[in-house]
Amino acid sequence: MELYIVLGIMAFMIFGFFLNKWPFGITTMICCIALVVTGVYGVKDAFSGFSSQNLILLAPMFAMSAAFGKTSLLTKIQNRMIDLKGKSGLALLIAMYAIIILLAAFLPTTAMMTIMLMFLMALGDTGDITPARMTIPILAMISIWGTKLPIGMGATSYITLNAFYEGMAADERQLLTILDQFKVSVIPCTVCTLYCLFAYKLMPNDTYDATKLKSVKEKEAIPKRDETIIYAAFAVVMVSLFFSKALGDIMYVMPAIGIVVLLLTKAMSVKEVTTAMTQDAVWMIAGVLVMADALGDTGAGEMIGSMILKVLGGNPSGLTVMVVFALVTVLMTTFMSNTATRNVLVPIAASTCLAAGWDPRGVVLIVAFCANVAIAFPSGSPACGIAYAAGGYKISKTLKFTLPFIVLAIVSVVLSASLFFPITG
Repeated sequence: MELYIVLGIMAFMIFGFFLNKWPFGITTMICCIALVVTGVYGVKDAFSGFSSQNLILLAPMFAMSAAFGKTSLLTKIQNRMIDLKGKSGLALLIAMYAIIILLAAFLPTTAMMTIMLMFLMALGDTGDITPARMTIPILAMISIWGTKLPIGMGATSYITLNAFYEGMAADERQLLTILDQFKVSVIPCTVCTLYCLFAYKLMPNDTYDATKLKSVKEKEAIPKRDETIIYAAFAVVMVSLFFSKALGDIMYVMPAIGIVVLLLTKAMSVKEVTTAMTQDAVWMIAGVLVMADALGDTGAGEMIGSMILKVLGGNPSGLTVMVVFALVTVLMTTFMSNTATRNVLVPIAASTCLAAGWDPRGVVLIVAFCANVAIAFPSGSPACGIAYAAGGYKISKTLKFTLPFIVLAIVSVVLSASLFFPITG
């Protein structure tokens, strides 16, 4: 009976993510409450996600990233965009893409898109490299490179992915580590970057509508002393994440230690810390961790995986499973939230692989990557909406660029995942 209760609660969670009418954290907290009300778990187990070592690491890491965002480094990098106006051709594109790759490790895609649009407006509408031609290629670059470098939030993104299925995985070797996402992403990101470097001419070279852009608010400068402390704390925390085996459990509290230092030195206020550490993502991860445990404890995850394997033909090849999840991810994220798509499909992909006795890491990373490459329609993401609104594009004119990009992204990430995390079937 508990198995079917958990399946029902899981269905509600997927439905809530799909609707996206309320915060994801609210959805997962309702699931935790339902586990208690139905008697599947006691209160202690149903809300054990809040005491998970993963959440203890992630919550203060959100605050550390917020602190880093206060520094002048990102502003200085953004200001370097002004110097690019003197460049032209391939040199301009390489410099511009390099800055995008670096900034994407620290800034949300929506903020990145707005910043880059402001720079494009300064280029003018003459020549080959114009705002109209470059907006969608820049959107593509931002989409593929977000949190891929193992710095900033990219250094902990693997923990979020693990949260969706670690309760179902019997072997710790089936869980992701800090460099796994970067390894699998290098090939597709490189392929797609080269495509954006030369295929931008497939975009229409029309006049740009600057009135649809939003202005970027300038941040107030913080004292040099505070900035130095933030840099030092951030650097120590980042380095510690790469020495998890040597540090053991201490690694999980390093971000918390960094936040304590920032609080004691007043480099960051209590309000800033509590705001960052109580954001919706924290509540969502806490609930997802418990749901993953429930799926594993009751056998619901194995049942879901077995059902999908039957739909795919009973004994599909590992490559078939990878391709199917890549295509489904891109299709779903075209019409619903990127985060919601990832939240729904990662546990399903993992349970499918685990039911077949396969390594789930490759398929999980495929879903995570493909949740960000649906750039063919304005509905693909908030950043897509901004880009398409600014350019006033007709979809029929942009498909010449966007469809090959999506195909290249899917093919290259599947091949890369097969190379690093092969599954057999």
